[in-house]
Amino acid sequence: MRTKGEERGEIVERLIADLSSMFFMRDFVFRSPSYLTGGEKRQVTDLMFLSNDDCILASVKGTDGNEKTTTRLPLWAAKKARQASKNAKTACQRAAKLEITATNLWGETRTFPAGTLNPTCGLGIVECSQEMFKPVNFTLKQSFTGSAYPIHFLSANDFLNVVNWLGSIWDVFNYFKQRQRVSHLFDGINLERPLVCYYTLRSREDFSGFVTEDRESLCELHQLFLLNTLPKYGERDRLAGYINAVIYQLRERHKDLESYAPPELRHMIEPMEKRRAYLGMAATLNSLPMSNKAWIGQRIKNGIKRAKETGQSSCFLYRQLLGKVAFVFAVFTGFSRTEKIRALNKFLPAAQYSSGMTEALGVAYDADDENMGFEVFWRRGPIEDNEAVRALADRLFAGPFDTLCPTPFGDPRPYTPKSQRTST
Repeated sequence: MRTKGEERGEIVERLIADLSSMFFMRDFVFRSPSYLTGGEKRQVTDLMFLSNDDCILASVKGTDGNEKTTTRLPLWAAKKARQASKNAKTACQRAAKLEITATNLWGETRTFPAGTLNPTCGLGIVECSQEMFKPVNFTLKQSFTGSAYPIHFLSANDFLNVVNWLGSIWDVFNYFKQRQRVSHLFDGINLERPLVCYYTLRSREDFSGFVTEDRESLCELHQLFLLNTLPKYGERDRLAGYINAVIYQLRERHKDLESYAPPELRHMIEPMEKRRAYLGMAATLNSLPMSNKAWIGQRIKNGIKRAKETGQSSCFLYRQLLGKVAFVFAVFTGFSRTEKIRALNKFLPAAQYSSGMTEALGVAYDADDENMGFEVFWRRGPIEDNEAVRALADRLFAGPFDTLCPTPFGDPRPYTPKSQRTST
């Protein structure tokens, strides 16, 4: 018979999964991943978050609902953090070497062959509804700093704030990747806010400047920052919605795609019963940082407005600094769906030529009817280097390209190499 704490833990697990899916997309949040041993199915952990082949394994521990005394609460929190962290560590070890089966929040079951998942870290998440904001300090008797996989323990409230304020699966994965350098500074739960502030305002790639003495001032700074910028978070999410809406719709191929796809390209259409390419495109778009999504969304919004005012279609090429994919975002007016797909098929080789990338993903938006949906096209492999490709590349994507590092809200700012920076 399950205890009250186990039942409450399952409720918290569902809540975390549902809220996380607002930013991670339901395709990439999995509950209760499992493996087979001796013919029996065993649960790996409570939650798995997926970004391409990288994954974060999370173990969730809930309270029994009984209020703890001031003395008892830190002892209880330490016990649950230790249990959750130990479970998360074991989950990482198993996910790295065993075949894993998991069901995402769409109810779709996927099987990951042994050795294909790459656990980046484990999370021990503790529900602490008695003290949702006040720090609960304790020291774990068992240290996880020497683990092959970084293990982080934090409260459910802290984890959801990380997801909410950072806003994308890329940022959350990157945050915990950087956090391992300073995880030894965390002696309890409900302590995450200063580091989220540091990540948001100072550096997304170098946590060496984070010290415990700055926690209070960082909290105050973050509070002022939120008071001044809260409306901008809403605008950020709306702009990122231009990308996220495509990801949501990619979970299902259009049932009548053959009816409007160009005849010469129909052999490239993935069968209805398969969704590998669609999941691949969704994962590629979903892996963009929230700041990048917002920057792209602003350009798409401007392109739609300009197309309505001038009747001119447009497109632009986007690539990340260390990315492997060239993205083409096009806004069309006066084009049929067939014509838009045919145009993307021409644009992508030109984008690969201009960017030097071997892979390109194109998304077409309709300025005349924003409810029509999207056309997507994915091209991988070498291109035919001919005069037509070079001419189109020069016309559409002439360089040089400015390297931009968007602010958290998508505002472009020039990228400065680390060696040339004067401060973080």
